[in-house]
Amino acid sequence: MEFTAQDVKQLRELTGAGFADCRAALAEASSVEQAVKILEEKGQKRADKVKGADRETKQGVIVSYIHHGNNLGVLLELNCSTDFVARNEEFRQLAKELAIQVAGMNPEYVSYDQIPADVLEAAKKTIAEDPEVKKRPANVREKVIEGKLKKEFTSKVLLEQPWVKDETKTIASLIDDMIRKTGENITVRRFTRYALGE
Repeated sequence: MEFTAQDVKQLRELTGAGFADCRAALAEASSVEQAVKILEEKGQKRADKVKGADRETKQGVIVSYIHHGNNLGVLLELNCSTDFVARNEEFRQLAKELAIQVAGMNPEYVSYDQIPADVLEAAKKTIAEDPEVKKRPANVREKVIEGKLKKEFTSKVLLEQPWVKDETKTIASLIDDMIRKTGENITVRRFTRYALGE
């Protein structure tokens, strides 16, 4: 595709990607929309690579959110690899957004890994006893149980929840967006939600 400096600028504003990456995506694509998709795919690969590198995340911020009326509050720890990113305003804003998410959606766990084995096992037994599941052939029953289990816990796992401000994105994809921007691994370490009288 033939492109101008204005096209590169527009693509940078849309995606937040670097100048060289935008130029390369425009050269490869047949339209700006396709260039955006190319950049998103490359960015996701980078994010997956950064998360898979098991780089320590000992820097970060602890944020608080107090809901109007002072009857609900959240403390949340969001971690990254360097204090440079921890001081970044976008990173701090992400932490605030996550605290608001916890206040509004009341998740119990950060990720599926944190769900205790006995809780999963009890839920699995209940699902296996469901007459609808028992009707299924034995060779697909386990997949059905896993699917129902995942669906049941989606609302209780922060990373799996749809973002309250844009339900087309999950919290995990919101964090992945920040990983792509910063080039660092970012993790939610923990959160605590306080509701008056609970």
